[in-house]
Amino acid sequence: MAYYTIGIDPGFGGTGLALFRGNHLYSVVWLRKVGKRPFEERAHLLAMNIRDWLEHEMQQEEAPQVGIVGRPLIVCEIPGYQSTPSRSMGWKKGDLQKLTYLVGAIGQACATLELCDDPPLFPVYSTVTPAGWKGQLSKEIVINRIRKRMPDVDEKFSPKLDIWDAIGIGLWAMYERPTA
Repeated sequence: MAYYTIGIDPGFGGTGLALFRGNHLYSVVWLRKVGKRPFEERAHLLAMNIRDWLEHEMQQEEAPQVGIVGRPLIVCEIPGYQSTPSRSMGWKKGDLQKLTYLVGAIGQACATLELCDDPPLFPVYSTVTPAGWKGQLSKEIVINRIRKRMPDVDEKFSPKLDIWDAIGIGLWAMYERPTA
């Protein structure tokens, strides 16, 4: 298991991030990039904000030397194919392509996150579809399962919106993700 595991639920309306140290949730944040700029520019700005937040959180003084404990694992949700009418409309409007572009921009930004320079240490970045990490479970069931596994999550982190899915993705990455 990676010492740092990060779950990301991306979106232009808001991106949830959950950072685990060992197998304990350490920090969460909800980031968003709004404005009238082209979506590509907004995607890269949001991706750099994610990278900066991760760098700050992983370089806190009480953290052990990352180079000793291994490469951080970053898992980001990516849209999966669904043939439902609403998803087909999202594809036709370009929303899913834009979200996929954002996932790529996040991957590129995270790939440049050098956590140690002797030897160079970069995170492992991977993606998972919603069905890949939660199957057909509703958001309510996911939240209830997280609360059962982490009874103090509400008091410590007050998660909302996309942060719940980011926590779920992080937990999946630590305990259920197939390894090669």
